[in-house]
Amino acid sequence: MQFTRTFHSVGQGAFYSEEIELHPKRIFRMVYDCGSLTLKPSELKKRIKSDFANDLNIDILFISHFDIDHINGVKYLQPKVVILPFLTTEQIQILRVYNKVVENTFNIRFIENPKSLFKDAHIIKVLTDTSEPSNDKPNTEKAISINIDETNIVSLSKEIDSKTQILINDAYPVWEYIPLNPNWDKYIEKFRTKIKEKNLDWDKLMLPNNAGYIKSNIKILKDIYHNLNPKNEHSLVVYSNSVSKTEVDNYFYHNFLFYLYPHYIRHLPFGCLYFGDIRIDNKWKEPFYDFLKKTGRLSKVGTIQIPHHGSYLSNGEKVFSDKFIFHNPILCIISVGNFNHFGHPSLHVVKELHRNSGIVTMVTESVTSVCSYYSYNI
Repeated sequence: MQFTRTFHSVGQGAFYSEEIELHPKRIFRMVYDCGSLTLKPSELKKRIKSDFANDLNIDILFISHFDIDHINGVKYLQPKVVILPFLTTEQIQILRVYNKVVENTFNIRFIENPKSLFKDAHIIKVLTDTSEPSNDKPNTEKAISINIDETNIVSLSKEIDSKTQILINDAYPVWEYIPLNPNWDKYIEKFRTKIKEKNLDWDKLMLPNNAGYIKSNIKILKDIYHNLNPKNEHSLVVYSNSVSKTEVDNYFYHNFLFYLYPHYIRHLPFGCLYFGDIRIDNKWKEPFYDFLKKTGRLSKVGTIQIPHHGSYLSNGEKVFSDKFIFHNPILCIISVGNFNHFGHPSLHVVKELHRNSGIVTMVTESVTSVCSYYSYNI
């Protein structure tokens, strides 16, 4: 069995994939996010088709959050299963207001009805870390198994708890994914408090037809959003790793090495943490790391996708913690546009990652910046 993990070169955006070649005629493929602000839609479509040799069939598509630069390429994919974070009606409305007040960055239609884009896919929503299954959708489990050659997947849950083990089977277990949807209720509370302090009407703000009310209070709302910054509170974090206990060698490609020769990394752990654009906060990070440590998974992480393109606003350097020790060294991937106007990545973040033995690797829109590594005989 051969495994390949790739951080695709799409610039200011995110597009990551994993392939497990079980035998010559069957490849399991996972994609985590697919979008770009740097590439034009036609260029992004060509990049996706080229990277996948025009085979757009995806077994599992994880969507971290609903920013355009993370999802404007998913429409070109053909997933069997789509896994995304559960958002309450109130949370969705806050993002809808953000679109009207600050910038039109969230795809609200997709949040509310993912089936509108993926008619044939099975949709699974990951509940927030402290949420209970909703009364009207009790089909929630602590663990689910996906048999890769199974054509009928309608029996899968529609909602799962955070930290549910998603086990990939091919006659025997081969891989696992563990998603976490951090709770951002505290942000909602802060938002409510600010609205009250400014003498605004929360109920009016939460109404679907609130354009007039928003327009008359747009300056106040802009200030609130800029101060609280809700954009990166709801990314779905995903742990990915083999369930095999075998240590094998890895071959790692990056930049000019991709075209000349492979850089050999011995025993780089398979495990990867995908963070999307989440702001690193100890309130959810430390309990999650503690869970990974107690279950023997934390030490198996060899790659970290640094959140939000290396922005200092998302505290990307805080992926490391004195209490929880990762493999040393560890590969740190930053997806970023060469000429982005956001100031990404932050030099502060990059320096701190280096100080923690991070191998910081920039993946840009240049095709020669693609980062990919593979292993045999997992």
